[in-house]
Amino acid sequence: MLPKARWPGGRVELVSVPGGELVVERIGSGPPLLLLHGWTLDRRMWLPQLPLAGAFTLVGIDRRGFGQSTATADLGAEPDDVLRVADALGYRQFHLLGMSQGGRVALALAARASGRLLSLALQGTALDGVAAADEAVPLAAMTAAASRDDLPAMRALLRGHELMQAMTAQGAKLVAEMLDDYDARDLAVPGQGLPAAAACIAGLTIPVLAIVGAADTAQRLSNALALADVGAKAVTLPRAGHLCNIDEVDEYNAALRANSFGAGI
Repeated sequence: MLPKARWPGGRVELVSVPGGELVVERIGSGPPLLLLHGWTLDRRMWLPQLPLAGAFTLVGIDRRGFGQSTATADLGAEPDDVLRVADALGYRQFHLLGMSQGGRVALALAARASGRLLSLALQGTALDGVAAADEAVPLAAMTAAASRDDLPAMRALLRGHELMQAMTAQGAKLVAEMLDDYDARDLAVPGQGLPAAAACIAGLTIPVLAIVGAADTAQRLSNALALADVGAKAVTLPRAGHLCNIDEVDEYNAALRANSFGAGI
């Protein structure tokens, strides 16, 4: 049975991948924009981007290990997952947006299969090889709490971290709903890794956007600058944090449209 839609008017589909199925939701018309959510989140994080459905066919993917997808968590498998989704839906080329950990997946895919991409956008992305202040994500404590089935304690550790702070009341409500459903399946799979460096976009001829909130962590701000150094267009939203797609919706959506179709469109 198909899961219920999480986008008003969205169409839910299942895509088979090694280890299970991915839940995919589509809405809109126009060229496809595939959306990769951040760690602990799911495709609901893109609800503020639904106004872009007039310009794109938005394709929200619950990544393996998250949301309603049943595929076993495996970060290294995710670039191929994106291509499997695109192939299943009949998309030879597509725009791609990755947020945070999802940005790591998007970068790795760009390095392997740049010819499939029409444009690339990276929000507060994770990145290797850039020195900055430690974000101090309480991963060990979260994993320990999850291993003893204390999901409330695990979620409390996550909620208090600066990466999960939305600046608007509506955004905070949306983030809370996603974190309430995060079940830490990915933390039970040790040894996950996926290298992704700024060099992944070096030499790309497609538009590349590195978008970040001014109140994001020092690490994510440094990552955006590193991407700009190798050709990305860097956009900093002044009244936003890590969840800048939720904090400054209109400015964020305008930046995506400009990256994909050109300024002024």
